[in-house]
Amino acid sequence: MDMKDLNELRGEFEQMQQSCMEGSHDMDTQEDYPDYLKAIYAEVMPPQKSGVYFSRWDLKRMAGQLDESFAIDVRERMFQKFMQWVATPDDFRAVIEQFSNNMDRKCELYKEYSQKYPATKEIFDAKIDKVENAKRYFEKVYTEFFMEH
Repeated sequence: MDMKDLNELRGEFEQMQQSCMEGSHDMDTQEDYPDYLKAIYAEVMPPQKSGVYFSRWDLKRMAGQLDESFAIDVRERMFQKFMQWVATPDDFRAVIEQFSNNMDRKCELYKEYSQKYPATKEIFDAKIDKVENAKRYFEKVYTEFFMEH
């Protein structure tokens, strides 16, 4: 890896760090992209809101569990592609289950770390609380957009 590549990688990492700290990401706007998906992205994808980081590989793996496939890309576009096929309450329920399962796996790690390193318990407990809030948010969106219409 030459110095130019290393500097580009460093720049990308710094941009990712900054966007994670800000907690907001601008999604490409598409006319047929439902507002509730923008809301989910804003509330669930930033780690400081949901307590977990959904990597590009997490998104790809979750979509694969639902027999969906897309190329590794920018997280925002991958999220859009993952959510594009949601058309029914059952589709959205399947997405919620994938996100919940992913969050639960990460919370198991948080609990393990808290036990191994008691000084971190407060930090990981706060993350677990955020995860529970994110899961409730998914349920709220499900109810508002799929059950009340």
